[in-house]
Amino acid sequence: MFGASTTLATGLASIANQTALDRANTALTAAVQSALSASSASSSSSTSTSSTASSTTSASSTPAVTFAAPATGTGTVPLTSGTSLPGLGFLTRGNFTVSDGTYTTTYQSTGADTVGNLISALNANAPGNAQVTAYLNGSGNLVIASKNLTDTVSVSGDYASALGFGSNNSTFTPTAPSSAASSTSATSSSSGTSTSSSSSGSSTSTSSTGASASPPSGIPLNSAFALQTGGTAELLLASNGSSGSLVNLLA
Repeated sequence: MFGASTTLATGLASIANQTALDRANTALTAAVQSALSASSASSSSSTSTSSTASSTTSASSTPAVTFAAPATGTGTVPLTSGTSLPGLGFLTRGNFTVSDGTYTTTYQSTGADTVGNLISALNANAPGNAQVTAYLNGSGNLVIASKNLTDTVSVSGDYASALGFGSNNSTFTPTAPSSAASSTSATSSSSGTSTSSSSSGSSTSTSSTGASASPPSGIPLNSAFALQTGGTAELLLASNGSSGSLVNLLA
């Protein structure tokens, strides 16, 4: 009879202990999952914010670039290559002059010539001629452009106005590029700053997270080793709303 009572008591105690252990394990599992979920959400938010900030910085730091272009003058009178110069008011030996600052081309009308003859003369690569190119654009305007990126082109002559050039449309300077070196340097600097800021933010975030997740011992609270200690288990349970010691939870 005594032996049967002892066996029964032992069995009931074993069942109670198993139930208490199951309850503690369930609480610990919930606490660990909660801690890991919070850490993952924080990391995702930090990464998203860093990415957005980096994109904004990159977009706002992109400079507008102006490329070098030769001096180009455009007349205001619509023409065709067959347009008669006398019909535009040119008299015989009436002149039209183009200069590149060093050389000059002067065309004199024959009294029976056309705009096409004038253009051919300006494009003739004769010694001493201005280094320019002449042509009619899509609107029929006479365009005179330097052959290089340094010369200033000027147009003059008795009948320059007949071709759409005048006092307010006679001198043309080349377009200077925006400082390519400065733009490249600024872009690289901005890129470096953006990268540096992103790295710094990431480092700070990691450092901060590490500081809050690691005890003085240097072992993260959610590491496998730390979870084997009673103190850490109690902390996890307490952070999940289950207060008390493991002994209390097993009771």
